[in-house]
Amino acid sequence: MSVTAILLVLVSALVHAGWNLLGKRDSANGAYFCMASATGAILLLPLLWVWRSAVGQIPPVVWWYLLPTGIFQGLYFGGLAGAYRRGDLSVAYPVARAFPVLMVPLFSLILASLLLGNGAPPGKLALTGMIVVTLGLLVLPQERLDRFSPGHLWGRWIFYAFLAGLGTTGYSLVDDRALSAFRAALSGDMARLQAPLLYAALQSASTAAVLAFLGVLRQGPRRFGRSLRALWGGSAFLAGAAIVVAYGLVLVAYGFAQNVSYVVAFRQVSLPLGTLMGVVLLQERLTPPRLVGTVLIIAGLVLVSLG
Repeated sequence: MSVTAILLVLVSALVHAGWNLLGKRDSANGAYFCMASATGAILLLPLLWVWRSAVGQIPPVVWWYLLPTGIFQGLYFGGLAGAYRRGDLSVAYPVARAFPVLMVPLFSLILASLLLGNGAPPGKLALTGMIVVTLGLLVLPQERLDRFSPGHLWGRWIFYAFLAGLGTTGYSLVDDRALSAFRAALSGDMARLQAPLLYAALQSASTAAVLAFLGVLRQGPRRFGRSLRALWGGSAFLAGAAIVVAYGLVLVAYGFAQNVSYVVAFRQVSLPLGTLMGVVLLQERLTPPRLVGTVLIIAGLVLVSLG
């Protein structure tokens, strides 16, 4: 990777860990992430006008993908909020990031087998990485390295982290299909940038709509409206901007890297940054299992990315 790509990914990783820190610090809920998603959509909204010719070329199937991706994004944010309210950032953040690495290949393989009648298993390097990630997930919640307790693997925080991982798995698979169809419909050198950014704008709007619907359904229009008004001008706006910036920087970094897998692998630097923020800024404990588990998860994620 070039120095420019490395710097872009480093800043993106810092911003990504930063908005997760905000979510943990502020006890984020559905209204918080609804506001954040709406902010992201508004920030990207001008692109719909600037690239209006590309918007006109969006295939009909992409519009149909927006509802499921919004639902899965809502599940991701809801799971993340639940995990952060019940667990430490230094534990919940790497777990939520690691679960999809195990789920996406498995779900992709199952879908390929069911729909196409075939499915290629992960390569040896990726499979090794998945095993290392699993070991990291088993070690991370433990109290001591010399004593393994299955009881530490169960808890409401890890259930919500699993839901966040399930949401990430869902929108990753849906977005891959949607972006493939969108890119194929566009032409020119800008297609690699136009498709993901325009889709991100529509995806953020869909996520905000799904979270708003669920919030109104759960709390009622007036109570949910009061929740949104209480967040006005707060850190939810900053979190929404950070989500868009982190995603955009990675997209730009792709253009400065000869091998995209290196960018994906290098992005995992956000995990130690998130752990460090939890320990330094939130005064969380850095136990030996947390340190070893995080290192194992990072190493496994890198292997999967390169495999």
